[in-house]
Amino acid sequence: MIVGKVLRANMRTFVFGTRIPESDMPTFGALVKTYNPYRQATIYGLVFDIALKDDERGMVKLLSVADDARQEDIEWLRMQMIPLEVSVLCVGYQAGENARIRQGLPAQPPIALHGIECCEKDEIVQFTENLAFFRLVLDAMDVPGDELLAAIIRLAASSRARQKQADYVVFCGRELARLLARDGARLESILRRLQFDSTGPMPSSSQRADS
Repeated sequence: MIVGKVLRANMRTFVFGTRIPESDMPTFGALVKTYNPYRQATIYGLVFDIALKDDERGMVKLLSVADDARQEDIEWLRMQMIPLEVSVLCVGYQAGENARIRQGLPAQPPIALHGIECCEKDEIVQFTENLAFFRLVLDAMDVPGDELLAAIIRLAASSRARQKQADYVVFCGRELARLLARDGARLESILRRLQFDSTGPMPSSSQRADS
């Protein structure tokens, strides 16, 4: 399912526009993909920012400052699918349909107006078997890297079978401990962000880093 189209791009990041309903809106940390037909390459990225834009007629701005705005007018405007700009950090690519997925920057950025898709669970599992993209996220400038990394780890864990989720987080914790061996405060900060849902807590940070 196409959820938007590329607006602008560079080697590290790209931005796509979307007007999809709120229930289908990409979330922070989501793994998305697009395609560069000139390189025959699929490009993967992580959503790190979602910006709400005013509609072309300026109705959002007008209603936001109106003292007598009616609820029905607000609901009607929301149903018009107010435009969003979604920023994505490039973390991998696949140069050909049968090629293996590589984690790193693509040879060329995405193409303007090409479609964006949200990756399905099996694609998320496949991509996150390799953790080489962790370094790209940790080193990214102008990106909330710690929160983004925690978000994709939670997403990747929840995409796996329930009995494999805790083991996957331990696997990620070990890699984080290796990468941040000299920055214990940052390591602890990221590990604290890894929380399970109502099914129970993730393993403790000491278990993840030391096991």
